[in-house]
Amino acid sequence: MNKLRRVGLELHGPTNSCSGIVFPSLEVLEFRNLQGLEEWSTSCGDNVGIFPCLHEISIVNCPKLDVVEIELIPSLRVLHVEQCSVVVLRKLKYVWESEEACKNLMRLQNLVVRGCVNLVSLGEKEVHLKISMESVREVQIEGCPILESYNRPNTIEKLEMFHCPSLTSLTFSTMCSLPYTLMKLQILACDNLQVSWLPKNFLLSLESLAIARIPNLRLFPEGCLVHLTTLKIHGCDNIESIPDNGYGFLPFLCLRDLEISNCKNIKSFPRDHLGSLTSLEEMCLYDCPRLDYSFPCGLWPPNLSRLRLGGLKKPISEWGLQNFPTSLVQLSLQNSGLVSFAKAEDMSYSSDNAASSFLLPSSLSYLSIIGFTELESLSKGLQHLSCLEHLFISLCPKVRDLPETLLPSLLSLWVSSSTELGKKCSSKKGKYWPIISKIPDLQLD
Repeated sequence: MNKLRRVGLELHGPTNSCSGIVFPSLEVLEFRNLQGLEEWSTSCGDNVGIFPCLHEISIVNCPKLDVVEIELIPSLRVLHVEQCSVVVLRKLKYVWESEEACKNLMRLQNLVVRGCVNLVSLGEKEVHLKISMESVREVQIEGCPILESYNRPNTIEKLEMFHCPSLTSLTFSTMCSLPYTLMKLQILACDNLQVSWLPKNFLLSLESLAIARIPNLRLFPEGCLVHLTTLKIHGCDNIESIPDNGYGFLPFLCLRDLEISNCKNIKSFPRDHLGSLTSLEEMCLYDCPRLDYSFPCGLWPPNLSRLRLGGLKKPISEWGLQNFPTSLVQLSLQNSGLVSFAKAEDMSYSSDNAASSFLLPSSLSYLSIIGFTELESLSKGLQHLSCLEHLFISLCPKVRDLPETLLPSLLSLWVSSSTELGKKCSSKKGKYWPIISKIPDLQLD
């Protein structure tokens, strides 16, 4: 339909003979990939209703659309605009142009804006007209490279901002900080954003916080995120520490998912609380070269099920014996000086091996080993992993063996960039090929 230039009265057809209403039952309307569409108009005269039940409009990849003249749609809840000219946003009367139109959008709940490369600001009209669309609960803005400012109502619950490098501030109606209703906040690749936090008592509602590639972020609030279940911090090089009294680290709080990765200058976080975090299920500590912890045994959260470690100041080979919880089923390890993993029968808390060996927990069903440049043997160090179903090995050039007794029970095996082991897994003359060839998911590189 690339030849379609205009959508107008001809789309509406005859009105309902009984009610005089066009499309009386339509709930969702979408314009997608209409490369030639230039105009959309719903004007059809007086006393005729348009889309009385319409609650969602999507306009996606219509680059030439620059005339939008639509009647009032009080039932509208969701507005999705993606890969369109900024003109579409300025002529959608219900959001940015007239006081009367804004009043008829009081029920809008979900707003998505993607790929609007010329968009500079959002929400300015409402502030100027002293109008606040307090019904808006969820907003996602993505791929708007010159967007500088965004004003949203104080009642927003979910905010996602992705790849808006020119964004400098988030304003919430009369505030310059985060609203007390906010439950989920995700910000990715907004290089110039300045984040302002409210006083500690104002963020009690926040449950999920994910921040990535925000170089201007330096400080976090303390003691205010008592309902936080998810905390993810990635690529924030100016953060040096996370406070003890925030972010769900206190023992009675409900943190379930913790990730701190690729933060070049972070030195500390409240590790002393880890053993008391009974709700924590997933944790990632990766590529933080100044984080100098060895995590002695007994420190791990008691119900941890997924763990990713690597790229810290002290290599895993110097951590000593670890007392992992029996709940741990997925373990990913990266960048270690280990030559081999410890055998269960050789380890004890008083043995000399405890200072230099690393015993894998027998509860594992998934194990990923990446970048162990000195690792030579896996055979004996993995034999006790009777529950193992998935094994991933990459960038381990000296590894020369596998635990043969475990191979028949594996559901997946990936071997990548591991020279010695790759030869033994070869389909031509490889030692392990007769066994591993029957594994359902087999990837060899």
